Amino acid sequence: MVEHLGGFAAIILIGGKARRFAGCAKSELVVGGATILERMLSATEGAASRVVVGARPPEAEPLPQGVLQVLEDPPGSGPARAVQAGLAAVPDGCDRVAILGGDLPFLTTEALHLLHRHASGADPEGATPKHGAVFCDNAGRRQWLCGLWPTDLVRNNASKVESGAPARLLFDGIEVETVTWEHASPPPWFDCDTPDDLTQARTWAAELK
Repeated sequence: MVEHLGGFAAIILIGGKARRFAGCAKSELVVGGATILERMLSATEGAASRVVVGARPPEAEPLPQGVLQVLEDPPGSGPARAVQAGLAAVPDGCDRVAILGGDLPFLTTEALHLLHRHASGADPEGATPKHGAVFCDNAGRRQWLCGLWPTDLVRNNASKVESGAPARLLFDGIEVETVTWEHASPPPWFDCDTPDDLTQARTWAAELK
């Protein structure tokens, strides 16, 4: 049994056109013998609630029991509106929410625990969460779709976003703890945006075996 991180929920965003992959959904690309979405669902198994936002191919395997799927309104209206739709399915009592792009093949439970430690360590014990924690890449750029956030504060921001709004607007006014990945394993923030990224991910996965 995977340890639950308190009231932690996970929203996985699988929308987008994936033009660089000839329209193939990035979340359904196979890395190391499993789709990226399957790998991410395994990493988030300890969440009290898991929500996948976006359409999946008709031939995709069913989601595990308990994992919800919703669509942003209107479809294709961008990641901020997708998070808004995902938050509507997150139950009360989940005081932190991981907001994750759907193309992170090396997200792990360990990485989520690290985000949780940084976020919770910045707030006084027993206080309402006010800090988020987000991974940054090797160039020091914050990877906004690989972080853990106070649910209520993100929910408030999400209620104001317009169609097409960028994801970073969801985090306005939230104190952010920046987290680096210092392990030898592939970084959890690594996303498969291009065919070259996918090739790199598959190489890493083969080396890990």
